[in-house]
Amino acid sequence: MTIPLFCTFNAIAADTGKDAPPDWEFSSRSLDAYANLMLGAGFWPTIFVSPESARAHAPMLEELRERGCELGLLVSPSQSSIFPKKKPLGTLTIIEQHLAITQARDVFGQFLYHMPKSIRTGFHSGNQDTLELCQTLGFTRASIRMPGAQLRQLGSEWPTDAGIILRPLIEIPVTSNPDEKLFNRFPLYLSPEFGTPETITALVAKGIAHGHVCVTGSTASEYGSPQGVIGANSEALLIALNSVESLRSYRLSDYTPAP
Repeated sequence: MTIPLFCTFNAIAADTGKDAPPDWEFSSRSLDAYANLMLGAGFWPTIFVSPESARAHAPMLEELRERGCELGLLVSPSQSSIFPKKKPLGTLTIIEQHLAITQARDVFGQFLYHMPKSIRTGFHSGNQDTLELCQTLGFTRASIRMPGAQLRQLGSEWPTDAGIILRPLIEIPVTSNPDEKLFNRFPLYLSPEFGTPETITALVAKGIAHGHVCVTGSTASEYGSPQGVIGANSEALLIALNSVESLRSYRLSDYTPAP
């Protein structure tokens, strides 16, 4: 039995808060290091790109696309300079959500010369209406849910169900453990940025038990250094993923569940 593996990454607009990269140079290093880490291991990343990052990193992103990365859309109004309302997407009305997504997609297309098929929201903010809106706007894949996240102020209120949803569009949640919380009360999720080598290995096993593994990360953290938490967890992550022969890496837009 083949188990799908999704390696995802958020290219967040720089200098938009504590959960964002401090500047574009930092963002560039982090993005390049993550992509090289995953591509070097034979995995195919999906990079969710904010409209500001599409503008700032266009040449690098086009190069990464040529190397095999998928470029999806990241919509995070609270971490952006282009949206009139600086609030998480899921806290906006559906009309405001529609405007935010279409604005972000238009800037993405302006600088990257194609329209994204996959979408994620900042802070995993959204609801069932958001998923239906994404399908209406032509997206075919999403990775918005964070199973077990219950943060009303961020518009992230998701049940613990960790399976892939096939309707209204194919929605692939990040692998998480709702029983263990991070400092911000999000569930511990599968990322080199958090936890320990032991929890990374346990989360990979948890994802396999639920039928898929979805890794994530972001330009807010410094990838590329062998020192510190990210270096140790990245090594543990690759060991855990490579030890499971049934895992098969997919870009989000390439994945179609078996009938």
